[in-house]
Amino acid sequence: MVEYSEDYHASATATDDGDSWETESRGDFEVGIPPEFGGDFDGPAPENYYAVALTNCFVATFKVIAGNSDVAFERLEADGRLQLRPKDGTTVVESFHLDVDLYVTDPDKKAEILLERTQNHCFILDSVDFDVDVTPSVVSA
Repeated sequence: MVEYSEDYHASATATDDGDSWETESRGDFEVGIPPEFGGDFDGPAPENYYAVALTNCFVATFKVIAGNSDVAFERLEADGRLQLRPKDGTTVVESFHLDVDLYVTDPDKKAEILLERTQNHCFILDSVDFDVDVTPSVVSA
């Protein structure tokens, strides 16, 4: 796999009046404190973006590996679930589960190998200290 030396920047500015604020990292996003954390914001919390980052690292890694392997696919569907749970009087990330369906015209062993290789090289998924479970499936398109 290719090794990268990159820095990614994000910034945020919040005020005292309200449960949401603007954040920026190659685009503007609104983020806030939803009701489950005691706020009134009806939109994505930082935890939503964490789940997006974990899910899409897998997708991006797969697309690079498939492109380098000249493997055509109809689509890749990834559905991630970040689970927060109470522990010792606080809330921690307990686990992340990712269901992945790869749709190909002619399912074969190579598609399965690409999914396995993706899981082994997805550095964001590999960087966390909680349980990560990826369930890949090759589906006939």
